[in-house]
Amino acid sequence: MKKTWIFGGSTKPFAKKLTEGTEVVQFGRDTVDYKDVEGFINNVKEPIPDIIIFNIANNGHQIDLDKNTTSREELSKFIDIIQSTFYFQLRITEWFFTNFSQKRILFITSNECYNSCIEGTNSSFWGGEGDLLLYRMTRALEHQVINQQNILERNHQNDNKIMGLCVGNNAPPLVTFMNELILKDEFKRGVYGLSDTTHLDGEVFSSVLQPVHPFTINKTQ
Repeated sequence: MKKTWIFGGSTKPFAKKLTEGTEVVQFGRDTVDYKDVEGFINNVKEPIPDIIIFNIANNGHQIDLDKNTTSREELSKFIDIIQSTFYFQLRITEWFFTNFSQKRILFITSNECYNSCIEGTNSSFWGGEGDLLLYRMTRALEHQVINQQNILERNHQNDNKIMGLCVGNNAPPLVTFMNELILKDEFKRGVYGLSDTTHLDGEVFSSVLQPVHPFTINKTQ
């Protein structure tokens, strides 16, 4: 049975379904000091997991439909995120892939940082005309970690793979599809967005929002 560490939202139904069928160790803000990643690494004990999942909410601001200006206070909050949860993810990723082989990392992320559509104030999309700048920036940082690790030759030689998935509106069948990807080791290097019908037709969207079919799993009920 695959061994999994999951960071963030680990006790919620989504995370439980996502890691079903694996031996799971759950981590969250109540059990991990995200500002002390070296302390975490120094206290790691066997067994080392096969898969690490980051489901951390790297978002420190609220959407404001009337906002036009980013304050220094908000930017300071963004910098704090970089120095805490984001750096934790970065450092754990580098430690994991530098010291071990045949490992997998999954980021539960968002493709919003690539969205250039004009949604309008009446859009049903959760962002609409609202302020998403800092959210876009935090997700973009995650994607650069993914992309950087995936272009390293040593990770290809060591069969280490890192993937990001954007779950959209998080329809229940999608988590079953994602769980199948984990159990069947269908990890693909890159960032992909899932649609409401991904579990039926296997179609996902690449980080440039183009439809692709990278996975062999489909029609998951």
